Amino acid sequence: MTIQQIARLFRQYVDEPNKTFLTDDDVRLYLQIAYDQFREIATQIDPKTFAEQLADLPLQNNTTIDLTLSPIVAGGTNSILGSAAFTAGRGMLHLTDVVKTSVLGDLSTITEIMRAAGSYNDLYVPDLLAASTYYFQKDKLFLSDELGGVYLTILGVKQQNPTLWSNLASTAFPDDLVLYHDLIALLAYRNYAVRDGALAPAAEAQLAKRTAEFMEYIQFGRAIRANNRVLVEDHDVYYY
Repeated sequence: MTIQQIARLFRQYVDEPNKTFLTDDDVRLYLQIAYDQFREIATQIDPKTFAEQLADLPLQNNTTIDLTLSPIVAGGTNSILGSAAFTAGRGMLHLTDVVKTSVLGDLSTITEIMRAAGSYNDLYVPDLLAASTYYFQKDKLFLSDELGGVYLTILGVKQQNPTLWSNLASTAFPDDLVLYHDLIALLAYRNYAVRDGALAPAAEAQLAKRTAEFMEYIQFGRAIRANNRVLVEDHDVYYY
């Protein structure tokens, strides 16, 4: 569904033609909130659904990387955390991977996928078989080794485009999960119902049904006849 169709469907759900009571700005806000929720449902099942390349960093003897700095390191990407990053539309919501490459920003030259530590102390647990380790806390990335002359790429999920819903007549698609874009309108309607004071049972039932179908689609349905392809992590061993 296009942005225009999603906005129209939301207005049909709320059945409120009076734009004094429900302005276009209100519709934009409800759709933005709903799309955040839509993306989070998918991300919690398959973190790679909305993941992208967020930062490319040439390191010079770094063990701690402050992701609020611009640039984060000399010659690298600007901040991906902090108020400036979110104002610019590049704020990171989830970190999914940290990888080393032999060419800055070129994921075809990955030399190592770093292992995520469960705590800061885990950075220093000897394990000769493990990959280099990182630990992410608040707005800083801590590395197990002092890395110099290394190219690092951070992958993750960033905030949605702040202007995505600015034009409610747009014929663009929010993303390629087109089979379930009606769920965005349903989620927006649920948020509206908090203001309105009631959620129609039919809408609640449809929301539950479509959410369950969407979750199953993310986990199983995008590759027809394939087994569960979503990443499961168990003691640093990865299964697909």
